[in-house]
Formats: sequence, structure tokens, C-alpha cells
Amino acid sequence: MPKSLDVSNLEIVRPDYYYFSNMNFYDGNLVLFPSPHSESEEFGVKFHYVQRGRFVNRRNTEEARAVAEAVSQHLKTKSESIGVVAMSVSQRDQIEKAFEDIQKQDIALQNAVDKNLDSEDPLFFKNLENVQGDERDVIYISCTYGPQEHGAPVHQRFGPINSDNGWRRLNVLFTRSKKRMHVFSSMQHTDIVPSANTKEGVVAFRNFLEYAVTGRTSHPKITGNDADSDFEIDVASALYKHGYECEFQVGAAGYFIDLAVRDPGSPGRFLMGIECDGATYHSAKSVRDRDRLRQEILENMDWKISRIWSTDWFSNPESQLNPIIEELNSLRSEVIEPIPIEETSLNESEQRTLAFLDEGKDLTVEQALKHFDHQVISAESKGIDTDKKLPSTSMIDALIEFQPTTRSEFTEMIPQYIRTKVDPSKGK
Repeated sequence: MPKSLDVSNLEIVRPDYYYFSNMNFYDGNLVLFPSPHSESEEFGVKFHYVQRGRFVNRRNTEEARAVAEAVSQHLKTKSESIGVVAMSVSQRDQIEKAFEDIQKQDIALQNAVDKNLDSEDPLFFKNLENVQGDERDVIYISCTYGPQEHGAPVHQRFGPINSDNGWRRLNVLFTRSKKRMHVFSSMQHTDIVPSANTKEGVVAFRNFLEYAVTGRTSHPKITGNDADSDFEIDVASALYKHGYECEFQVGAAGYFIDLAVRDPGSPGRFLMGIECDGATYHSAKSVRDRDRLRQEILENMDWKISRIWSTDWFSNPESQLNPIIEELNSLRSEVIEPIPIEETSLNESEQRTLAFLDEGKDLTVEQALKHFDHQVISAESKGIDTDKKLPSTSMIDALIEFQPTTRSEFTEMIPQYIRTKVDPSKGK
């Protein structure tokens, strides 16, 4: 890890912009001048959660649209220079396309873009891997990744961030803004679930999302170490029976917590830290004082800390466990379960569709669509012109090419002249 950074060309290094990189990539060794800006609208990191964002086919259409709309508003109302960075080439292209679509319908934006192109630092759209060397007053970041469906877990695959040099690319990105960063994300930091083997870039990405939301990072480090005692294993086993998984020896604020309890509904989040103390701690005042201070530090970082004494546990484990389980149940996230569909409630058409889905699960997209057209659609569209059924032959070709997975992607990717040909009775 680098221990210094050439800042000779910077008059002031503001913690608003460089604090995260300083603490995460330079071990706090940069000299940062105090900033006069606190809770400033002009400076710092701003987080925007895109609730409907979905990551499908290497892009996030909803998030791209949200970024494009924000950039459009910025160009029309502010004079600051601006840059846009996405985590992949596909997402960068999607944002550019969404921006161009808005521009076609907005004369004021067209004028603002023309004026911006003549400026010293014009608007740019770039992906993570080619943003080095570019600085702007304001950087808009599309985090790109997210769930494929509502309530689904986020796949732990983060493109170039997951490479050995992923942390370097992020470090460059996080220092591109002179004033502020607007971070658009379809996931929370708790959707990233680090382990002892997780790449440094992914851990940094998770910590940055947390920093963008809260202004700080708790920096829990998964060591992968074993438990220190059979006592810890016994407590962890009891928690597991109630649906809670634990990590042993998780590092935070320079300390190691005996057990960190994961949130079943959001495994990247720890609900509680549990300290398993031996009997000798009762009689050591210096140890008690040290642990009290340690607990205060962790609680100031929003950790919930519970403590179990070995003598109490072995004499009556249930009395120690029950209050902890009650508190964990009150803290845990809601688990979104898929809605079950009973086959008996399906009509004939829906049963044909369900049967097709089971038969066609191993087919390619092209094979599946054509098979679906033959087995289901054509059976229900007798007497309707092939270009007016849903999907029509031309629509199937477009679906194969673009593969939209949401209503908004369908509207955006499938040409209007194809969609408007559909017979009204089928279009419903």
C-alpha cells in the first residue's frame, strides 16, 4: 500500500474530498488541512439511493436515467464543471444514451450543452478504467451494480473493482472532484458481504458507500480467524440455531470483537458485537476499565455491544441468550420472500406458461423466445396477423437483440413502431 501521495500541486487538500482515500488507501498519513465547510451543499459527498434500480445485462437502466436527469438539471442551473463516471463501459453508454434522449426533448438543455462544450472543462462520460487524469468541480458516480430483482440479494461480482488493482482505480475515482461527488447507487453498503478473502477493492467500495451515507466508516475487518475459546463457539452455535450467523474476531477501531452477528436479511451488516468474557475478568479492575472504554468507542461507531460472562453462561445459558435474541429480532432487516404461486389458481394460459418455463429453463434466450412463441403465444393468437400478436415476429427479434428485463427497459429498447403494431386486445 502507498504511504504518501504527491500533493505538491494542491494548495489545499480538503478532508471533504480526500478523507476517505486518506484513511482507506494511505493509512491516514496524508496531511489534510481542516475544512471550513460542514454539512455544505457545495462540498462533500452526496448519496442518492435509486430504489428501483436493477443490474441486468451489465447495465442499470433506472440508475442511468437518474444520473442523466441530475446531470441535465446541473447543466441548466449551475456553472460548475462536471464529469460522469460509471463502473462499466456498458453503463457509461447507457447514461450517455439516456442523457441524449432527454436532450432531444429539452431546448434549454441543448443550449446549456452547447455552452458547456465551449468551456475549458467540458462535460465527460467515462468508465472507471479510463477516468485517470480528469478532474472536474463535480463528479457524478453511477455505482451501477445492484439486485437483479426486488428483494433479491446482490451478486458479489463487481467487475474491475474485484481485480487486484481495483482499489487503485477507486482511489483515482474518489479524488477526481474539486468540490463534491454525487453518488447514485441501487444498493446499500450492507448489500456487499465481505469475507476474509474479499478483494481490497470490494471492501473499499463497501466502505465508500457507507461513508457516502453516514459520513463515516466503521471499517469492520473480517479476519477469518477461529474462535479464541470453546465458550465463543458454544455461544455462536446457540445463535445459529436461532437463525443468526457469526464471524469470529472481527476487527473494528483497532480492537477485535469476539463475535459479530450478521443480519439475516442483509448479511453485509452486523447487528451486534458480543464479547465473551472469562471468569477472571470479574476481579481485574484494570481490565474492566479498559473494556468499558473499548465498548464506548465501539458504541460511538454505532456498534451494539452485548457481554456474556462465562460463569453466567454455563450456569444458565438460556437466561443469557434470550435477551440477546429478542434484541437481535428487533434489529434485523425484514427478509423479502418471493410470493408463492399455487398452480391450482392458474388459468389454462398461465399453466401453459408455467409448463414452458420449466421445459425451457436450459434454452438460450433466442431458443426460449421462439419456443415460447410457438407453445404459448401462437396458441392464443389464432387469426391475428403475425406482426400484431404479442410478441410479434419483429418484436421477438428485438427482444433477442436487446434482452430487456423490466418494463422501463422494454419501453426504452424496443422501437415504438414495433410496440404500436400490437393488437389492442393483446396489448392489455
